[in-house]
Amino acid sequence: MSDSGQEITLWDLLGRVKDVREAQGQRYRLRSILAISIGATLAGRDSLAGIARWGKGLGDEHKREFEIEREDVPCHATYHNVLTEMDVASLEQVLGIWVGSLADDDGPKHIAIDGKTVRGSKGKGNEAAHLLTAYCRAAQGVACELRLKPGENEITAARRLLKKMPLKGVLVTGDAMFTQKSLCRQVVDGGGDYFFVVKGNQEELKGDIAAAFMEPVSPLREEALAS
Repeated sequence: MSDSGQEITLWDLLGRVKDVREAQGQRYRLRSILAISIGATLAGRDSLAGIARWGKGLGDEHKREFEIEREDVPCHATYHNVLTEMDVASLEQVLGIWVGSLADDDGPKHIAIDGKTVRGSKGKGNEAAHLLTAYCRAAQGVACELRLKPGENEITAARRLLKKMPLKGVLVTGDAMFTQKSLCRQVVDGGGDYFFVVKGNQEELKGDIAAAFMEPVSPLREEALAS
């Protein structure tokens, strides 16, 4: 929901994505191209050619809904040019807003951070893309995502990721890699809470936690039992 109480639609939010194209020569609105791409992907198309074919199958009524005012629809080359040159950060921000709007307002929010290497992203002369995502459990979608810089580890990237997100009232979870003082402090300073895994690679911390949950031992109790 928006601040005014009106429902936020994905279509409206796609209109906020920054258009880096030059005004001259534009034949289709950016959000029309993005919306058709999303619709085609949800319909099972997994290539630009497939997206273009799906778009060509749209009837006149659907073309009007996508604000296609021309007789023809975007071709394969149009999708390639737009998606290659578009402002990815702007699109991710908009999608994050949309996912956040789907979350339930009741109770604490839960964000799970995790990193994955994108399958098939490695090519000739290109390193595989490694992404760090913040998954919103209530909305069942990615609230925020960023690509790791060359040589950057997930801990450093997690600090950048959390800076992009409102943390007040949010429970942040993650695996043992994120069990770091700096990350925990960042979450708490932002008004949130954290729940990270502790494993054998942090033996001292693991021992301290185990000791904290042990039943207290009193020498007086031992003496009483002996007598």
